[in-house]
Amino acid sequence: MGQKSQLAQDMFLLGPPGPLKRRLVMTMAELCNWEVEYLHISKDTAESDIKQRREIIGSSSLFIDQAPVRAAIHGRVLVLDGMENAERNVLPTINNLLENREMSLEDGRYLLKQETYDSIMKEGSHELVENANHSKLVPVHPNFRVIALSCPVPPYAGRTIDPPLRSRFQCRYVDELATSTVLNNVSQAGGGGGASQ
Repeated sequence: MGQKSQLAQDMFLLGPPGPLKRRLVMTMAELCNWEVEYLHISKDTAESDIKQRREIIGSSSLFIDQAPVRAAIHGRVLVLDGMENAERNVLPTINNLLENREMSLEDGRYLLKQETYDSIMKEGSHELVENANHSKLVPVHPNFRVIALSCPVPPYAGRTIDPPLRSRFQCRYVDELATSTVLNNVSQAGGGGGASQ
Protein backbone atom coordinates (compact mmCIF):
# COMPACT_ATOMS: atom_id res chain seq x y z
CA MET A 1 0.00 0.00 0.00
CA GLY A 2 2.89 2.31 0.71
CA GLN A 3 4.38 1.64 -2.72
CA LYS A 4 1.05 2.27 -4.43
CA SER A 5 0.68 5.50 -2.52
CA GLN A 6 4.13 6.68 -3.63
CA LEU A 7 3.26 5.79 -7.23
CA ALA A 8 -0.02 7.74 -6.90
CA GLN A 9 -2.04 4.68 -7.92
CA ASP A 10 -5.37 3.30 -6.78
CA MET A 11 -5.50 0.03 -4.82
CA PHE A 12 -7.69 -3.08 -4.77
CA LEU A 13 -7.65 -5.44 -1.79
CA LEU A 14 -9.21 -8.89 -2.10
CA GLY A 15 -9.83 -11.17 0.83
CA PRO A 16 -12.36 -13.26 2.71
CA PRO A 17 -15.34 -11.58 4.39
CA GLY A 18 -14.45 -9.77 7.58
CA PRO A 19 -13.10 -6.49 8.88
CA LEU A 20 -9.37 -7.10 8.21
CA LYS A 21 -9.20 -5.32 4.83
CA ARG A 22 -11.07 -2.30 6.17
CA ARG A 23 -8.92 -2.18 9.33
CA LEU A 24 -5.78 -2.34 7.21
CA VAL A 25 -6.92 0.62 5.11
CA MET A 26 -7.98 2.69 8.13
CA THR A 27 -4.69 1.95 9.91
CA MET A 28 -2.75 3.04 6.83
CA ALA A 29 -4.88 6.20 6.60
CA GLU A 30 -4.18 7.00 10.24
CA LEU A 31 -0.43 6.45 9.84
CA CYS A 32 -0.27 8.56 6.67
CA ASN A 33 -2.70 11.21 7.96
CA TRP A 34 -5.10 10.67 5.05
CA GLU A 35 -8.66 11.94 5.17
CA VAL A 36 -11.05 9.15 4.20
CA GLU A 37 -14.47 9.07 2.56
CA TYR A 38 -16.23 5.71 2.87
CA LEU A 39 -18.87 4.18 0.60
CA HIS A 40 -20.29 0.74 1.29
CA ILE A 41 -21.55 -0.76 -1.95
CA SER A 42 -24.62 -2.95 -1.75
CA LYS A 43 -27.08 -4.30 -4.29
CA ASP A 44 -29.17 -1.16 -3.64
CA THR A 45 -26.36 1.30 -4.40
CA ALA A 46 -27.49 3.58 -7.21
CA GLU A 47 -25.78 6.19 -9.33
CA SER A 48 -27.10 8.93 -7.03
CA ASP A 49 -25.14 7.32 -4.15
CA ILE A 50 -21.97 7.78 -6.19
CA LYS A 51 -22.66 11.25 -7.55
CA GLN A 52 -25.21 13.51 -5.86
CA ARG A 53 -28.52 13.19 -4.06
CA ARG A 54 -31.31 15.71 -4.13
CA GLU A 55 -32.26 16.68 -0.60
CA ILE A 56 -34.75 19.17 0.80
CA ILE A 57 -33.11 21.61 3.17
CA GLY A 58 -35.41 24.24 4.60
CA SER A 59 -37.71 25.06 1.70
CA SER A 60 -35.09 24.44 -1.00
CA SER A 61 -34.21 21.35 -2.99
CA LEU A 62 -30.43 21.01 -3.24
CA PHE A 63 -27.97 18.57 -4.73
CA ILE A 64 -25.68 17.16 -2.03
CA ASP A 65 -22.30 15.72 -3.02
CA GLN A 66 -21.81 12.08 -2.03
CA ALA A 67 -18.58 10.49 -0.74
CA PRO A 68 -16.88 9.88 -4.14
CA VAL A 69 -17.47 13.48 -5.24
CA ARG A 70 -16.26 14.93 -1.93
CA ALA A 71 -13.15 12.72 -2.02
CA ALA A 72 -12.35 13.72 -5.62
CA ILE A 73 -12.75 17.46 -5.02
CA HIS A 74 -10.93 17.65 -1.67
CA GLY A 75 -8.15 15.11 -2.35
CA ARG A 76 -9.24 12.44 0.10
CA VAL A 77 -8.96 8.66 -0.05
CA LEU A 78 -12.18 7.01 -1.21
CA VAL A 79 -12.79 3.53 0.22
CA LEU A 80 -15.23 1.49 -1.89
CA ASP A 81 -16.17 -1.46 0.32
CA GLY A 82 -18.05 -4.43 -1.14
CA MET A 83 -17.22 -4.18 -4.85
CA GLU A 84 -18.53 -7.72 -5.32
CA ASN A 85 -22.04 -6.34 -4.69
CA ALA A 86 -21.91 -3.58 -7.31
CA GLU A 87 -24.70 -3.68 -9.89
CA ARG A 88 -23.69 -3.47 -13.53
CA ASN A 89 -25.37 -0.08 -14.01
CA VAL A 90 -23.09 1.68 -11.48
CA LEU A 91 -19.79 0.15 -12.64
CA PRO A 92 -19.31 2.48 -15.66
CA THR A 93 -19.66 5.52 -13.39
CA ILE A 94 -17.09 4.13 -10.95
CA ASN A 95 -14.77 3.10 -13.78
CA ASN A 96 -14.91 6.55 -15.43
CA LEU A 97 -13.99 8.23 -12.16
CA LEU A 98 -11.12 5.80 -11.62
CA GLU A 99 -9.67 5.71 -15.09
CA ASN A 100 -10.31 9.19 -16.48
CA ARG A 101 -10.94 11.10 -13.24
CA GLU A 102 -14.09 12.46 -14.86
CA MET A 103 -17.72 12.62 -13.78
CA SER A 104 -20.72 14.70 -14.82
CA LEU A 105 -22.82 15.82 -11.87
CA GLU A 106 -26.56 16.44 -11.64
CA ASP A 107 -26.10 20.10 -10.67
CA GLY A 108 -24.31 20.83 -13.97
CA ARG A 109 -20.73 20.64 -12.71
CA TYR A 110 -18.21 18.41 -14.41
CA LEU A 111 -15.26 16.81 -12.62
CA LEU A 112 -12.15 16.41 -14.74
CA LYS A 113 -8.48 15.65 -14.36
CA GLN A 114 -6.31 18.46 -12.95
CA GLU A 115 -4.03 18.43 -16.02
CA THR A 116 -7.00 18.76 -18.38
CA TYR A 117 -8.47 21.56 -16.30
CA ASP A 118 -5.14 23.42 -16.28
CA SER A 119 -4.72 23.09 -20.05
CA ILE A 120 -8.27 24.38 -20.67
CA MET A 121 -7.69 27.37 -18.38
CA LYS A 122 -4.24 28.02 -19.88
CA GLU A 123 -5.51 27.94 -23.46
CA GLY A 124 -8.43 30.12 -22.38
CA SER A 125 -10.95 28.23 -24.45
CA HIS A 126 -13.11 31.10 -25.72
CA GLU A 127 -16.32 29.09 -25.93
CA LEU A 128 -16.04 28.11 -22.26
CA VAL A 129 -15.12 31.59 -21.08
CA GLU A 130 -17.81 33.31 -23.17
CA ASN A 131 -20.52 30.92 -22.00
CA ALA A 132 -19.28 31.13 -18.38
CA ASN A 133 -19.23 27.33 -18.32
CA HIS A 134 -15.68 27.35 -17.00
CA SER A 135 -17.12 27.86 -13.52
CA LYS A 136 -18.89 24.51 -13.94
CA LEU A 137 -15.58 22.69 -14.48
CA VAL A 138 -14.16 21.30 -11.24
CA PRO A 139 -10.65 19.83 -11.14
CA VAL A 140 -10.11 16.53 -9.36
CA HIS A 141 -7.54 17.02 -6.61
CA PRO A 142 -4.17 15.36 -7.40
CA ASN A 143 -4.17 13.58 -4.01
CA PHE A 144 -7.46 11.79 -4.74
CA ARG A 145 -7.02 8.00 -4.42
CA VAL A 146 -9.38 5.04 -4.47
CA ILE A 147 -9.02 1.88 -2.40
CA ALA A 148 -11.52 -0.80 -3.40
CA LEU A 149 -12.28 -3.76 -1.13
CA SER A 150 -13.85 -6.98 -2.31
CA CYS A 151 -14.28 -10.68 -1.67
CA PRO A 152 -13.09 -12.98 -4.46
CA VAL A 153 -15.99 -14.27 -6.56
CA PRO A 154 -16.03 -17.27 -6.66
CA PRO A 155 -15.74 -18.86 -4.05
CA TYR A 156 -17.79 -16.18 -2.27
CA ALA A 157 -21.20 -14.96 -3.39
CA GLY A 158 -21.39 -11.86 -5.53
CA ARG A 159 -20.65 -10.59 -9.01
CA THR A 160 -17.31 -10.81 -10.76
CA ILE A 161 -15.72 -7.46 -11.53
CA ASP A 162 -16.21 -6.56 -15.20
CA PRO A 163 -13.03 -6.42 -17.36
CA PRO A 164 -12.80 -2.59 -17.81
CA LEU A 165 -12.86 -2.06 -14.05
CA ARG A 166 -10.68 -5.08 -13.30
CA SER A 167 -7.98 -3.85 -15.70
CA ARG A 168 -7.87 -0.58 -13.75
CA PHE A 169 -6.34 -2.24 -10.67
CA GLN A 170 -3.55 -4.50 -9.60
CA CYS A 171 -5.07 -6.65 -6.84
CA ARG A 172 -3.52 -7.73 -3.58
CA TYR A 173 -4.91 -10.70 -1.68
CA VAL A 174 -5.21 -10.08 2.06
CA ASP A 175 -5.77 -13.29 4.01
CA GLU A 176 -6.97 -13.56 7.58
CA LEU A 177 -4.25 -14.06 10.16
CA ALA A 178 -3.77 -17.57 11.50
CA THR A 179 -4.69 -18.08 15.16
CA SER A 180 -1.10 -19.06 15.98
CA THR A 181 0.17 -15.78 14.47
CA VAL A 182 -2.33 -13.74 16.47
CA LEU A 183 -1.41 -15.55 19.71
CA ASN A 184 2.28 -15.08 18.98
CA ASN A 185 1.80 -11.34 18.37
CA VAL A 186 -0.25 -10.97 21.55
CA SER A 187 2.39 -12.88 23.48
CA GLN A 188 5.19 -10.66 22.18
CA ALA A 189 3.24 -7.48 22.82
CA GLY A 190 2.44 -8.60 26.35
CA GLY A 191 6.00 -9.47 27.28
CA GLY A 192 5.90 -13.20 26.53
CA GLY A 193 3.54 -14.46 29.21
CA GLY A 194 0.01 -15.80 29.24
CA ALA A 195 -0.33 -17.32 25.73
CA SER A 196 1.14 -20.73 26.44
CA GLN A 197 -2.05 -22.76 25.95
